[in-house]
Amino acid sequence: MRISIIIPVYNGGETLDRCLRSIADQRFGDYQVIIVNDGSTKDNTAEIADEYAAKYPGQCVAVHKENGGHGDAVMHGLMNATGLYFKVVDSDDWVDEEALKKVLDFLRAHKDD
Repeated sequence: MRISIIIPVYNGGETLDRCLRSIADQRFGDYQVIIVNDGSTKDNTAEIADEYAAKYPGQCVAVHKENGGHGDAVMHGLMNATGLYFKVVDSDDWVDEEALKKVLDFLRAHKDD
């Protein structure tokens, strides 16, 4: 069961690396990370997104688009999602491995409900 984690980001280079490390270092199963660079111009957001996409090909995708706001960035992430489920994580946040594992365990146990 694949989950797509969408990270909409606008000029969030200061915190994006920490967010991505919190996901990339985990071993909770089949997942995809979609970084949606929402027209960042004032920092290295685009470079960080491309770096992770190159480091984790097939698992991490960088989408670059003109600025359209948070909701538009989430929608672009959904258009690129391949998971059965999705989770939005803001670039200034991180993912706790135990919390996400509990959610995924619950979804696996109830997938046929």
